[in-house]
Amino acid sequence: MAETRKRSIIKMLTYRAILTALLAVISWVFTGNAGQTTIITIVFSVTATAVYYVHERIWNNVHWGLHGQRGTS
Repeated sequence: MAETRKRSIIKMLTYRAILTALLAVISWVFTGNAGQTTIITIVFSVTATAVYYVHERIWNNVHWGLHGQRGTS
């Protein structure tokens, strides 16, 4: 069963929200600087969000490992 694009986007956004908060805390602990923490968090989160979405869409077309689908092993 294939995921819709809407489901992939919602999964991506909830996942990224959690990891963005975690990254902000870790960045703050290491830098102690709000400006650096903000830049690190924004740049990494935007990049990681795009990579995650592309990764999900690629895997949506891979049938390996899905029961009842062709190409299962």
